[in-house]
Amino acid sequence: MDWLKTKLISALSGDQKVSRQLLLSLAALVAVASLVLVAINRPEAPTGEFEITEGLNEAEAVDQFLYVHIVGEIKTPGMYQLPLGARLVDAVFAAGGLTADADNSSVNLARELSDGEQIVVFKVGEIAEAGGSAPGGLISINRATAEQLEELPGIGPALSSRIIAYRDANGGFKTKEDLLNVSGIGDSIFAGFTDLITL
Repeated sequence: MDWLKTKLISALSGDQKVSRQLLLSLAALVAVASLVLVAINRPEAPTGEFEITEGLNEAEAVDQFLYVHIVGEIKTPGMYQLPLGARLVDAVFAAGGLTADADNSSVNLARELSDGEQIVVFKVGEIAEAGGSAPGGLISINRATAEQLEELPGIGPALSSRIIAYRDANGGFKTKEDLLNVSGIGDSIFAGFTDLITL
């Protein structure tokens, strides 16, 4: 490289004639240097490689949601798909909200929902008239009085008071099967009235 520098200085100072070979070498050197600079400053082009991430399989996707049926004094009654861990307020919001006649004290909006449950929102005064009975003559385990619970086969005063104590302590029953957590209610007693109750 020094020989090129020396010849170039000599040629520029007029001491020596510039040869054709020197000019070609100089032009080639400038071209190579330009290409190197362009290549260094050029952004990386995509390589065509990409990362494949696995999505949820069908069973996992289903496990991410729960379904509830909300009826009564609600703007758009029906069945709704909600994320696991959703609360009653989420179902009410999904259904467009409560009607003007709804008794919002008839439901616990903070209650966590369970898959497959039906939610009934009553009119103001409707609960007082219906008591613990739900549509279809079923007894609502979340609203029934001790006397109404005692109408169920196998439930006496002691069990009805335990049911109410459990209901009050746990914010209501999320499923019918939660009754099995009440001391004194076993599979056989539960089987005797399971078709007569609702949430």
